[in-house]
Amino acid sequence: MFKTRHTAIFLGLLLLLCSGCNSDPKSEAGTAPVEKEVRVRTTEITPVVLKDILTLPGATEPDKDVRVSSESAGTVIWLGVKEGDRIKEGQLIARLDGASSGAKFDKAKAARKLAAEQLRRRHELLSKGVLAQEEYDQIKAELEQSEASLKEMQVNVEYGIVRAPISGIVNKRHIDFGERLNVGDRVVDIVEPSVIRTIVNVPEMDIPYIRKGQKVTVTVDALPGRTWEGTIDFISFKADPFSKTFETRILTDNSGGEIRAGMLARVSLLRRTVNDAITTPLYAIINQGGERIIYVEENGVARVRTIELGVIEGDRAQVLKGLKAGDKLIVAGHTMVEDGMKVVSQ
Repeated sequence: MFKTRHTAIFLGLLLLLCSGCNSDPKSEAGTAPVEKEVRVRTTEITPVVLKDILTLPGATEPDKDVRVSSESAGTVIWLGVKEGDRIKEGQLIARLDGASSGAKFDKAKAARKLAAEQLRRRHELLSKGVLAQEEYDQIKAELEQSEASLKEMQVNVEYGIVRAPISGIVNKRHIDFGERLNVGDRVVDIVEPSVIRTIVNVPEMDIPYIRKGQKVTVTVDALPGRTWEGTIDFISFKADPFSKTFETRILTDNSGGEIRAGMLARVSLLRRTVNDAITTPLYAIINQGGERIIYVEENGVARVRTIELGVIEGDRAQVLKGLKAGDKLIVAGHTMVEDGMKVVSQ
């Protein structure tokens, strides 16, 4: 019995030993890890036309903005306009009692009478041959000037009349009925909003790209979704000494009256057009330690590229160095990869 039990133990040990000899070392250590592949989305680079556009902010103002002042002293005895009225050039705005206009008118009449009498006497001397023609012509010119001044007094000074120098809208009325005015006092402000002027400051490096008469695009922050065509009307010949920018004036048709003076506008000027530009979406660019990098897919592997940017239009940027036509740019999943990592393009 002892012998039988001893034999069984021996056979069991032998079986266990054989089992250990036949075992696979790889099975004991486990299987080798499989390299992970990142799913990405790529786009093939093709040359495009890119517009180099400069956008600058500026304030809007009416092209014609006139402040009308009183040319004589007196009390307002008639007032014919109110704020918001549209008036025409030459239209009567106000009338003053003309306390001092009588004296001015009498002075003008006396000057005309004296000039007429002098001309009559000079004519007699001229006919007698004792007066030079040149002196006679001078007196005649003085009479004509006196007559013109008298007519002007009859229309304006004698009656204290204030008229509109331009057509437009009364933006501000500075006087009321019965108010006493002195010479030079403000009466009304008149604006003509059918043409809006926008002033922008163009950096000196961009001046070579713009010219008078050039068409531009104008947008207004307060009126989103709308665009207007403007025309460069003037470019300053002297730079601002502090900002080194050149004041540039843009005129825009505003016959509909949508743009109001004082609104913030943005003027977009086309500096140049770049043909066959290699571009990348801005969101595909990664800023890494001060360098701009992108990833491209090459034979199922992500490869990093350091790039140099040029013109930026909207959400795209021109790549001057580091990318070429035909490259497969990684535009989605690029933040999850590293150089040399395997990728699966979708």
